[in-house]
Amino acid sequence: MRTLCRPAAETLMVAGLLGWAYVALVAVLRPDVLSTPVSTVLPIRRDTFGALSLAVSFGCAYPLRARTGTFWTRRAGRPDAAEAALAAVGGYAFLVWVYLCLNNLIHPWTTGYRLTHFLAHPSEGTTAVLCFVLLSGCLFGLRVRKTRHG
Repeated sequence: MRTLCRPAAETLMVAGLLGWAYVALVAVLRPDVLSTPVSTVLPIRRDTFGALSLAVSFGCAYPLRARTGTFWTRRAGRPDAAEAALAAVGGYAFLVWVYLCLNNLIHPWTTGYRLTHFLAHPSEGTTAVLCFVLLSGCLFGLRVRKTRHG
C-alpha cells in the first residue's frame, strides 16, 4: 500500500471501532439518548455516528487484510523521542476520552458542563471530541513512522 494510505487505513480502522464501541455502550446503557447529537462540536446523531464509524472501520479493515494479509504491522526496536511522545500523548488522550465517554453514559446532562473549575472552556463534550481527534492524530503519526522506518 502507498506510504500514507496504510497508516490512514489503520488509524481509521481503530478510530471507527472506538466510535462504534462508544455508541454500542450508549445503546446498551442509555438507549434514550441515541437520537441526540454526539456533541455541539460534532452535531450528528449518536446512532448515525455509530453506524458511520462501523462502516468506516470495516471499509478500512477489509482492504488492509485483503492487500497485506494483516490488519496491523509492528516495528521491532526501541522507539525514539518522537515515537515515545506520540505514544504517550495518544495513550493519555485515549484514557481521558474513555473517562469522558463513561461519564457521559452515567450522567449525560454534564456533557455541556465545563471540564474543570480552573477554566471556563472547554466543556466535557468538546474535550471528548478533542481527545478523540488527538488520539487519532497520534495513532496516524505512529503508523506513518512505522511505514517510513520499517
